[in-house]
Amino acid sequence: MRQKILFTITLFFLLSFTKPLLAGEPQISAQSAILVDGDTGAILYSRNPNQQRPPASLTKILTTILAIEKGNLEDVVEISKRAAQTGEARLNLLAGEKITLENLLYGALLKSGNDACVAIAENVSPTVEEFVALMNLKAQLLGCYNTHFENTNGLPAKNHYSTALDLALIARYALENPTFTKIVSTPVYTVNWEESGRKKKLKNTNRLLTTYPGATGIKTGTTIKAGQCLVASATRENRNLIAVILKSNNRFYDAKVLLDYGFANFRNIDIIGQNKIIKHNLGNKELVLITGKPLTITVNNTEKLNITQEVEVDTSLLNKSIKKHQFMGYITYFNNGLEIGKVPLLSVQGVTVKEKGYLNFKNIWQQLKGKSTGKAN
Repeated sequence: MRQKILFTITLFFLLSFTKPLLAGEPQISAQSAILVDGDTGAILYSRNPNQQRPPASLTKILTTILAIEKGNLEDVVEISKRAAQTGEARLNLLAGEKITLENLLYGALLKSGNDACVAIAENVSPTVEEFVALMNLKAQLLGCYNTHFENTNGLPAKNHYSTALDLALIARYALENPTFTKIVSTPVYTVNWEESGRKKKLKNTNRLLTTYPGATGIKTGTTIKAGQCLVASATRENRNLIAVILKSNNRFYDAKVLLDYGFANFRNIDIIGQNKIIKHNLGNKELVLITGKPLTITVNNTEKLNITQEVEVDTSLLNKSIKKHQFMGYITYFNNGLEIGKVPLLSVQGVTVKEKGYLNFKNIWQQLKGKSTGKAN
């Protein structure tokens, strides 16, 4: 049997260009916006999601997550003249003074300090320009193909742009990091300088943290050209939503409307968990596999579900010795005939091959006796 080439298609991209099926779409003023489920990546609402726009200080989301991943929060950073002279929104850094990278991150995300972003970049990379190159590389790796950064902070620049969809991808990725999540969910924080003992109390510019139930972050942004921008996240009943608002007349109101809409009209359904046993008939043998990851989907509350499944096994592997947890194929799930996601299938343990190309599952089956039948549910 010819080997099939299988691809993993996430629900995020399956739904990337869909419109909600519900009546009464949210009424917002933003010129570009998107609402996504933070867990599944499903898009629940969008308006001009791929329109390139200046992201203003939403840029700092990528700046800080990159610094968290590549830097050391305990590093003591000596402020350069370049950082100290960076204008607009500032942490008011002075050349020659010292402050930890962690405090700079709070300054960048809560106070939106442009000077803090330059200092962060100089600490993590040899130059600010090299750090910006890393930002662009990271954006590409995250699938943000309509994004390009010219600086670390979002100050106006000709080729500095992103989209609502790309910013949702960046935000969703950043919120997986506990350090980042802790910082953006902090309403008030006191920054401390080294040696001088200077302190500065910062109030988070994201007002939703104290006004919207369940708000968890993440960042505001404003310039004349970009207008009022906001990425907002919130959690209710184990659901995590992310709203991106660009060029709004009232960003906090728009975000509230989108988040309310998402919580009220959609729900998440667990299709299959990780390490669940899946049995598949192959010739006169029963192949016993396990799922390599879970699958959860987002559906609107009025949708009727009719979940079916299809198992595909790479039969070329059956002529070889198989290692424990080796990839064997996929189980694909459909709702009302439409594909909703794929889950990789793995071998349970190492096995050997019999003469006719069939696997010896005797030992596997003995180990699995008394356990779940493994049928998808």
